[in-house]
Amino acid sequence: MLVVMGTILITVLLCCLAKELMSQNIDIFPAKILVPQNTINENSDLYVICSTFGFKKQPEMVYVYLCKDDLGIKKMIQKEHTTDTGFTVFKVGMKHNGNYSCVYSRKNYLPSNVNKRGDNIIPIRVTANFLPADISVSGAPTVNEGDDIKFRCTVSDTLQTHCESQLIHSYLRKNETILQVQPFNVARMEANFTIKGAVLRDSGHYSCVILPSKCVYEQEGKLHGNNGVFLVVKGEGSRDLVCRNTI
Repeated sequence: MLVVMGTILITVLLCCLAKELMSQNIDIFPAKILVPQNTINENSDLYVICSTFGFKKQPEMVYVYLCKDDLGIKKMIQKEHTTDTGFTVFKVGMKHNGNYSCVYSRKNYLPSNVNKRGDNIIPIRVTANFLPADISVSGAPTVNEGDDIKFRCTVSDTLQTHCESQLIHSYLRKNETILQVQPFNVARMEANFTIKGAVLRDSGHYSCVILPSKCVYEQEGKLHGNNGVFLVVKGEGSRDLVCRNTI
């Protein structure tokens, strides 16, 4: 008897849930999404227009929802004689990558309860301000003062650039300060740096970063590599250069 009652209760709950979802789908309508650009830099603001022009049959106040991957994330009221509603997503991060669209409804839903796709979708791609890189010392592992030191910087992550630009900068950093800048070889996914004629002051901690977007110098202190190389250059008369890898 208890099993039968439990089965009936589950069936009733599922029917109620299905009815709620069906009524929501009937009451939510597609709108058009417009964006000035679909590739933006990390920490910048995303501007979106949701348009009901040609979709609303008569002037009326509605609720407009901005959706990401078919799930509502923001809501705004669109007034009676208005057809365009603007949304701003402030300081976007990598989690904001996704497919965006717009829908509207006469009912006031929580954005998280809206699960529907709009008339069109626009993929938004966020470009990281920087990517930590792996650094290694190439060439001879032991050099004397006056020799050349060669560094190789690589990344394994997929590079997403602003407007698919191929101009990407890589930075060799010494003791948390930018020392050299080189174009990043996208085809080989690496950059090479050379310090010619090493001197004692070239000793220090080295790391690499890749900047797919333009460098923001006020954020220089936040840059970091995946690993580091601590280099000690010894003067003339010494036979060894101590080169230790650090995490």
